[in-house]
Amino acid sequence: MKKHTHFNGGMSNSLLKEFRFKIGEQYELNEFNLKSLESTFSNGLEYENYEYIKGDIITFLGIEIYGNIILQYNTDILCGIIYSFEINKLSKLVSRLEKYSDSNLILKVFEKNDKHFKLVIKNYKD
Repeated sequence: MKKHTHFNGGMSNSLLKEFRFKIGEQYELNEFNLKSLESTFSNGLEYENYEYIKGDIITFLGIEIYGNIILQYNTDILCGIIYSFEINKLSKLVSRLEKYSDSNLILKVFEKNDKHFKLVIKNYKD
């Protein structure tokens, strides 16, 4: 089941400061810590998907991540970051995200089921 939830923060804090990865950075910065996955297409663009396998990032906003982070690249530029969490962490994550306002980012919850959900972060231009 796909369900999209958009977040709009209320304060002026930037969520970008919380990321280990930066939208727009080059593939080469992480290439030796990535495992290739199947490509996906969205809005006419192909995204090369990679699983970040280094294992040094276990939380996002203080909430434990389920599995590895997925990084999405287009022409070797990072365009999206996908985090997976256990479903019982959803309300905590939403609460923590509410203090941020990043007009240049789109955050969506998708592939939500009884056990897990994914949070995708992309630049609004995508």
